[in-house]
Amino acid sequence: MEPTLEQQIGRVAGARRILANVGWRAISDIGSKLITLVLYAVIARELGESGFGVFAFGLAFVMLVTTLANFGQDGILTREVARDRRLLSRYFANTLVLKLALALPALALALAVAWSIGMSQETRLVIVFLGLAVVVESLTQTCFAAYQAFEHLSLMPLVVITQRVVTTIPAIIAMVLGAGVVAVAAIYAAGTLVSIWLALLLLFRRIERPRFEVDANSWWPLMRVAAPLGLAGVFTTVLLRVDTAMLAFYKSDAVVGNYSAAYRLFEATLVVGWSVTAAVYPVFSRLTAGSEPPLSLVFERSLKLVLAPTLPLAIGAVVLGDSVVHLVYGSGFDEAASALAYLAPAIVLYPLAQVSSALLIAQDRQGTVAVGYGLVALENVLANLVLIPAFSLQGAAAGASISQALITVPFFLLARQTAGSIDLRRILAGPLLAAALSAAAMIALRGSFGLAVLTGAVLFLGALILFERRFYPEDFGAIAAIVRRRAVA
Repeated sequence: MEPTLEQQIGRVAGARRILANVGWRAISDIGSKLITLVLYAVIARELGESGFGVFAFGLAFVMLVTTLANFGQDGILTREVARDRRLLSRYFANTLVLKLALALPALALALAVAWSIGMSQETRLVIVFLGLAVVVESLTQTCFAAYQAFEHLSLMPLVVITQRVVTTIPAIIAMVLGAGVVAVAAIYAAGTLVSIWLALLLLFRRIERPRFEVDANSWWPLMRVAAPLGLAGVFTTVLLRVDTAMLAFYKSDAVVGNYSAAYRLFEATLVVGWSVTAAVYPVFSRLTAGSEPPLSLVFERSLKLVLAPTLPLAIGAVVLGDSVVHLVYGSGFDEAASALAYLAPAIVLYPLAQVSSALLIAQDRQGTVAVGYGLVALENVLANLVLIPAFSLQGAAAGASISQALITVPFFLLARQTAGSIDLRRILAGPLLAAALSAAAMIALRGSFGLAVLTGAVLFLGALILFERRFYPEDFGAIAAIVRRRAVA
């Protein structure tokens, strides 16, 4: 049955809201990463390998020991508050206090260990400041979870980019004036205090001022429900990091460097999945197969939304990978291009798995997601034991894509079963047709990198727009509406 005019208007408005939130999350992620990259580059140049090593170790150390403070609680807050916004007070205060109750003792224990094993005074002070910074950032993430539940991700860039700027500029000035790594860590910690102040201010003024209702009896049930999300996060980290660690065990630093160069390019594409998932997760949480709009419709559009940009990126990684590597890294990374080609399937598969797993979590199937990621993380380790010795960095890259396929297919099938009937042709037809035309252009013009990229992008966008406008005008209308609104703004 065709949707009524009122339903069509509601669907377009919902799609516009999702697309807007995708954009705001992307701005937050891209902006923060660029500014952080500048900070890290200056730390490395001004403080040298030793200073940068102390900073990097301190940050990794405190993030590891405070893992339980970010063990899925924010995901539960977003899901439950998206369903019933009256629950914000109950979940917000208890999540904040629970995080502090878990993180501060763990941080104190870590400092005691650092002292007992004879770490230098400089390293201990860095751990103190970065430890406090990580705890405060964890509390800020809870504010972001509330933004997400209310679908106000436009507030995230204000907090994240402000925090990065007020950290990076003073830290760079301090290093130029001769400050060391301890001062940089202290400035970093001060920047997180600015971020939590601004995050709370925006929450109170733009969304809602939650009451501070603390109930210690709710902490264990919250941790129990959140545990599968926390485990899924751990297993996802294994999937994204273990291949590099295993490659370093078997191969030379040069091989690891080439693989890391390719992997950083792959990681740059993950912002697509992160942005779309952040926008649709609260929507998935409150919809059902019989709701209006139906869960299946939002799932369809979410899959198309991640498929459309990642398909040409994956094709470009295969066809133009050598040119991309030379442009970004210069000479000396010839093997990185072949590794990037083997990683190309994962460029498409990773966001598809993210959207599918977000739907499952939103529909209370987080245990299934944790088990799935756990099994594939184990498979990835075992596969790398064979692939890396036999095929070096190409084996590690192929193993990453194989693992993403093994996680994407079952998650997609389960999500499809949960959401209800979806139209695969609606999801695939436009992006695949546009990608085929784009691929042909890039292959024909691969000798001229700039022309190949420009022609491939124009052909992809043009074909996709024409196809969607002709066969799926409702989807096209939702995208066109937000573009027009941005243009007017």
